[in-house]
Amino acid sequence: MPISKDGKKAAVAELKKKLAEYPVVAVATLQNLPSRQYNLIKKKLRGQAEIIVARTTLLQRAIDEARPELKELAKQFSGSSALLFTKQNPFKLYQAIKANKSKTAAKAGQIAPIDLVVPAGETSLAPGPVLTELKQAGISARIVGPKVVIDKDSRVAKKGDVLTDVQAKVLAKLGVEPMEVGLNVLAAWEAGTVYLQAILDVDADSFKQQLILAHQQAVNLGVHAEIFNATTTPFIIAKAARAANALNALVEKAAQAQPTE
Repeated sequence: MPISKDGKKAAVAELKKKLAEYPVVAVATLQNLPSRQYNLIKKKLRGQAEIIVARTTLLQRAIDEARPELKELAKQFSGSSALLFTKQNPFKLYQAIKANKSKTAAKAGQIAPIDLVVPAGETSLAPGPVLTELKQAGISARIVGPKVVIDKDSRVAKKGDVLTDVQAKVLAKLGVEPMEVGLNVLAAWEAGTVYLQAILDVDADSFKQQLILAHQQAVNLGVHAEIFNATTTPFIIAKAARAANALNALVEKAAQAQPTE
């Protein structure tokens, strides 16, 4: 629907207001996102972030006029774009949005996000023309009694493949939902740094375990190198005490072994 000149001015003014108010700004795409899911996500993010959807030209104009330092972020605009405004850490924002994604069936023409493998076993499909569709999709299947059984794990598509109509229909019939529906955050800006999606998408649990391991290794190194600080000093003293006790025990043992006159 065409936007009037006054409508465009109002949209840019609102964007400029948000750009001035929030320290963290992110770019997201709404490609293939149904309005129902969009409204649900917007509701769940209430109090955490604000979302404004507008034409790319209006988003770009607002940034040029209000926050030219965000020009690198603006390079991430793609298709149906939106700006997200928050006072949260950009990594927390990304995780909050990622947690609100849902699975959905694939459609013909979409790209497989991962290798799509259908496991061996019984299906709920009734014998009939579906057997031909399964074989066309590269799935090894046969009829066993009243059921269709997949003989072995079968890869329908590799990551990056464009899905055909047959592949999409077969995956849907088997209940495989490989696609994710939700806001897709492409990048976020904070304090002069643009964080791309690959950096924002951190596995929090894995990162925590890496930090714990790094701390343990640093403490071990500090103790063995006798680098004294608030963390290592108690361990170094305990290590020295153990060594002193061991040496004392050897001295006493040697003294006891000396012949008496």
